[in-house]
Amino acid sequence: MLRFTQEILLALRAKASEDEAHEMAKGVRDSFDFLGVKVVTRREATYPIFDKYPPKNGDELATRVSDMWGQSYRELQYAACDYLFRYKVLLGGQHLNFLKSLIKTRPWKDTVDTIATSILGDLAWRIPTLRNKIAAWIRDPNIWVRRSVIIFQLQYRDHTDWDLLKSFCIHCAQDENYYIRNGIGRALSEYARINPTEVRHFIMDTQFSPLTSQEVLRNI
Repeated sequence: MLRFTQEILLALRAKASEDEAHEMAKGVRDSFDFLGVKVVTRREATYPIFDKYPPKNGDELATRVSDMWGQSYRELQYAACDYLFRYKVLLGGQHLNFLKSLIKTRPWKDTVDTIATSILGDLAWRIPTLRNKIAAWIRDPNIWVRRSVIIFQLQYRDHTDWDLLKSFCIHCAQDENYYIRNGIGRALSEYARINPTEVRHFIMDTQFSPLTSQEVLRNI
């Protein structure tokens, strides 16, 4: 374990709560162990350490994030997401597979969506040529990778590549996995804020699950 990670873990252990840990674990169906440190307290404890250890480059950032990601307590993955977000401009195209590995490792909606929309989306915004590589992930067998592809443009608003988003949704339209259907609904609902007419026509012309269609149309 890196010294950086050790300091993060010690700071979080000092704020641990067994009762909170139990409640937080229930929220993710007991899929992870928790120390029981809520978000505000976690950031108060970890941000000074982030300030103390700014990464020199994207590779060092990836190394530290990977080290945190490998720890057992879920708060370490949350702290890793915070650290990534703070220094995301250091990432380049060479870190695309690194982000994909984070999405696939110890996955849950909270970390996956943060990486997809705030980190992967930012990288593809800064380096548009990466979008075709990300688009190819829609055929990945991992549901979290496919979900990430569907929602990575979520913050692009009127700069969303609508044709690309439609292709993702069509490819996954018959997918029965809840997280894929939810991702489609989330992405289309967000773009409907910009272009409701196009989204309505797309929903009516595409055979999505009834729940997905209802969710999107309800928000238009």
